[in-house]
Amino acid sequence: MSFDPFLREASSLLGLQWRPFQRRGIRRKIERRIAQIGLSDSEEYLLKIIEDPEEHSHLSKILSVTISRFFRDREVFHNIETSVIPAIFKDRKDSNLKAWSIGCASGEEPYSLVLLWKDRFEKMWAQIQLSILATDIDENLLERAKDGRYKKSSVKEVPEGILRNYFKIDNDLYILDRTIRESVDFRRHDIMHEEPFFGMDIIFCRNLAFTYFSKECQTDVIKKIATSLKDEGYLAIGKDESLPLTYPILFVPVFPRERIYQKFKPNYAS
Repeated sequence: MSFDPFLREASSLLGLQWRPFQRRGIRRKIERRIAQIGLSDSEEYLLKIIEDPEEHSHLSKILSVTISRFFRDREVFHNIETSVIPAIFKDRKDSNLKAWSIGCASGEEPYSLVLLWKDRFEKMWAQIQLSILATDIDENLLERAKDGRYKKSSVKEVPEGILRNYFKIDNDLYILDRTIRESVDFRRHDIMHEEPFFGMDIIFCRNLAFTYFSKECQTDVIKKIATSLKDEGYLAIGKDESLPLTYPILFVPVFPRERIYQKFKPNYAS
């Protein structure tokens, strides 16, 4: 079996789209994995994926690698800061702000939200507790996230004041302050196959489900996200992504350019 037919078949089994995977390095990684586990070709590997849930998970990680950095797409965080968070607490002054970063990779996204909160809101709203959940299927990435050590390329969009106050440099690595690292709850979770968490005000699901997942799986995920969010909660997806066609009954765009949506709340008043 040649590589492209294998990739189509494997992607379908995993609930993923195959087109985004045609990039340099993916074929080498798969060929290296086939040799590593002592198989002779992609056809044998396909049988292994079908029979072995662990290998199923391993290939999913290879095919849905997320490259992240702090404050990625800065305009998204600008709108979270200036519009979304103030709107959430317009009529709610003594509660928690609950956010969930799905597919958090090595932690830059959830940490960015903590840094934004610390820098902009914590002193002003001292009575409000920030609660951030960050999930990924890759336990190795989660361990890296907890460690909080980053290359310069990961912090290039961090505002200068935040960089100065919350990072220190050690051997060309930027070490995130312990108080920030302890503010995020990292957990292994598979949004495709597991039930969501509930009571969220904001969910980030960027450059994962709506890039890599099949259309059917995207529809399942958007329903889970809607269930997870509180009434009129907010969803941010990747700037080059689109929601599945079911979204108009679940979400309305509030910042279309930045791909920020709000959970739709039907008005049943006559």
